[in-house]
Amino acid sequence: MSKKPIVFTPTLFFKYAVCPHWVWHDIFSDPMDKGEMPELTLKLFEQGVLHEKEYIEELEYTQVEQVNLLQAFDNTLALMKAGEELIYQGVIQYEENGTLYQGRPDLLKKVPGKSNFGDFYYQPIEIKSSKEIRQEQKYQLVFCGIILERLQGIFPKESAIINNDKETIPFLIDREECEKTVNRIEEILRILKGSKPPLKLVSNCKNSPWFKKCVSEAEEKNDIALLYHLDCRSHRALRNYGINTVSDAASMDVGSLPKIPFASKETLERVKIQAQSLEEKKLKWLADPRLPQSDLKIFFDIEGDPLLQSQYLFGFWISGDSDFKYAKIGNIKKYENEGKYFLYFLAEEPDDEETLWKQFLEWLDILPDEYIVFHYANYEKTWTAKLAEKYGGSEKFSHFHSKLFDLEDARKDSVIFPLYFYSIKDIAKSRFINFKWRHEKAGGAQSIFWYEKWLEEKDPEVLKDIINYNEDDVRATEFFYLWLSNFKENQRQIIKDTKFYSQITPAYSEIEEISRIF
Repeated sequence: MSKKPIVFTPTLFFKYAVCPHWVWHDIFSDPMDKGEMPELTLKLFEQGVLHEKEYIEELEYTQVEQVNLLQAFDNTLALMKAGEELIYQGVIQYEENGTLYQGRPDLLKKVPGKSNFGDFYYQPIEIKSSKEIRQEQKYQLVFCGIILERLQGIFPKESAIINNDKETIPFLIDREECEKTVNRIEEILRILKGSKPPLKLVSNCKNSPWFKKCVSEAEEKNDIALLYHLDCRSHRALRNYGINTVSDAASMDVGSLPKIPFASKETLERVKIQAQSLEEKKLKWLADPRLPQSDLKIFFDIEGDPLLQSQYLFGFWISGDSDFKYAKIGNIKKYENEGKYFLYFLAEEPDDEETLWKQFLEWLDILPDEYIVFHYANYEKTWTAKLAEKYGGSEKFSHFHSKLFDLEDARKDSVIFPLYFYSIKDIAKSRFINFKWRHEKAGGAQSIFWYEKWLEEKDPEVLKDIINYNEDDVRATEFFYLWLSNFKENQRQIIKDTKFYSQITPAYSEIEEISRIF
């Protein structure tokens, strides 16, 4: 009895991009350990199917009968030999060395050129719900091109995706893209054949249905995958030197280690302290935080949809303006007992992004010269600069941009948490700060899911969830700022604020001060 071949499909590129262990666990792990697919992933899949259906209705094509995959392949090949102009839902494949390479391009387009079929050949085209072509989509197109070369004797160097605006985005398959795809195929094949990837946890892993399984496995082994500050190459190097666990990292002699790729001695010292933090379940205090001061403090967060390449919500939590004199533009929620307010600009449709931006610029015109804008991570700084380039800025915007202060930088310089991830949500939700978001599913991906749902259903409750989530984000940013500001001065200080805030009472036993080493 012949061994059943390994089946390699384009879906594997997507799974690998999210997390290589997704590929592994799907084959070798107990299905009962698999979690639910993230709602955003499911929503995007549904949207992709709907977008494909809408687009295909505008075309003249020949659809492949889908009796089973083998018969679908035979039917597809017959249509290609017959020279059909446009083939929909075709199956292409070939088997080699025990692996069945199987592609299902949305469209196969007939173009002039010499092939095994005559004076024509076929190009693969994918219909996608994204705005721009992503790397995993490029892999898919090159992969289908490789299969097509086996069938028609010529490699299709030109292909395309149809984006969510029904625009054709051409993709020229050059040598570099071919090499990248072949390398990625080989990486995935090693996993399919039983070579388990080394453990490594990154934020993107949260989008895999196997995320909890990976975390549990890393915790059981106390694996260095739990250390946040290292990339995959540094992980591999440390493992080669016998540093496989958090305990190993906590006691490593950094000075005696050979040069580690992409990890300076300073980084390794930080990793060592992080490992000690995880081992002891304590905060590690590195230095007093250096925070700019201003009477008017603005806490800023943007919500954006990467697939639509659109920013749909600017949210500001403003402290130090008890008269609300700077709240003359935009949507506002006042908290007069606190002397604070939540101001936001909303694009109810992706096409409203420019309007959102212009309203934001109008608001900047009424701000004074002196203020500080706090945010966490570089998304806000990056995207405001991009939008200014796209739609135009102003002198006031340049001033605003110069006032941005990244609290993530302050965190990196001052304190290490015993955490696996360091987003504002991971930090603020930790027992050390204990900020509560109103919605249990709150998160960036969930906000995108809500926005996509809003665009489809126009449910005002969904829009409310989006706005409330953004408000909680900017409140959490202020909450972290207050915690960071007061933590060193009085570690038992209790910060009392709105009903959305909890009390902060870190125990001295959970804190360890370290002399500044960076």
